[in-house]
Amino acid sequence: MYSDILLEMEQKELLVAMVEAARNVPRDQRRQFLTSMGISSSNRTMIHAGLPGGRQEAFPGDLEVLARAGLLTEKSGDRTSRIYDVTPEGYQYYKEMKGAEGLVTEKVENHISAYLHADDFKGRFFRAHEKLVKADSMLWESDSEKQLTTIGHLCREALQEFATELIDTLNPPNAAPNPAHTVARVRSVLDSLGTDVGEKETSFLKALLQYWGTVSDLVQRQEHGALKEGDELKWEDARRAVFQTALVMYEVGRTTSRL
Repeated sequence: MYSDILLEMEQKELLVAMVEAARNVPRDQRRQFLTSMGISSSNRTMIHAGLPGGRQEAFPGDLEVLARAGLLTEKSGDRTSRIYDVTPEGYQYYKEMKGAEGLVTEKVENHISAYLHADDFKGRFFRAHEKLVKADSMLWESDSEKQLTTIGHLCREALQEFATELIDTLNPPNAAPNPAHTVARVRSVLDSLGTDVGEKETSFLKALLQYWGTVSDLVQRQEHGALKEGDELKWEDARRAVFQTALVMYEVGRTTSRL
């Protein structure tokens, strides 16, 4: 739909930063992006609560290009400031741009995305793959803030399905029967590696199991809306839950692929 809008990489990165900053603020606390000219720089200082540290430098020309393309609104503030906001078209462009990058969040991890999309992984972990794809797709929707706990639920189901499909395939001894006990179930699989691994890999597998448990705790927090901690979920929490779920499944999947 928006493939005819030509943007340079820096302009795309700026739009991504603004969309994700907007999503990192609860909807009822949404604010526009206030920008002012720097004293010793030709850039504009962009101020918004969702940005890391609350501010970011932006090249004025990039903001103007995004506004002319209809991806941002632009209006004057006081004598030196301008105010910007992401339009629905901007959110849609962001969604399509991210969708073109692959399954899971960060393009720097494209090799993980490729592995999770591969026929071998989907063949071994079909149900887990479906849950993860659904969570990832929901993450990039324009109204994803309304789905933060659902994303956590899907990630938890992905971990459970992954552990179940792993056990069904490898039949390790003494596997915990309860699908919810994913740490114990994955432990039984990793323990079944036995003497096939050396001392270094044994240490890695212990750390990997602990990592799995941490991710499991993370997605349960996401699913329950961080009620126990008394925090308010943000879009960044959902992004982290999806990405870490993908990453731990990637590591366990590769580690057990030789069995």
